[in-house]
Amino acid sequence: MSRLLAVILLLFLSLASAKEGGWDHRASFNLKKDRWQSVEIREGERVHVLKFRWTLYKNGGLIMHVRYGKRRFQPLLSMQYRLDAFKIELFPKADDASRTQFETPYALIVFKAFDEEGGRAYLDLMIRDYGMSEIFYTEGK
Repeated sequence: MSRLLAVILLLFLSLASAKEGGWDHRASFNLKKDRWQSVEIREGERVHVLKFRWTLYKNGGLIMHVRYGKRRFQPLLSMQYRLDAFKIELFPKADDASRTQFETPYALIVFKAFDEEGGRAYLDLMIRDYGMSEIFYTEGK
């Protein structure tokens, strides 16, 4: 019973910190169609590049193209609850068990709004890296 209570408390605290803005890095972007936004993530001496753009907005859905290293994604984001964000795991967990299994660094791309007259999508990028990296925005912003 105490284990169950501990797990529930851990989940509650993690959700509470996410709502309070417990992000290590946060940025907002407004992108026109087919305009790439690049984010350089430096983990020690390793450099990772996260790139994203949108190609189509139709019926309230935003089709994105996301690249992270060799991985490619094409999420469909919407303003509906739980359909407005896309999560990307950034780099693998430490082998030395210095972090728990719940502390894998990740990025979240959140669709905030769309300006139909100006043809711009408003996105937030939130990164949780537990102080393990430096972030550089190399295009746009």
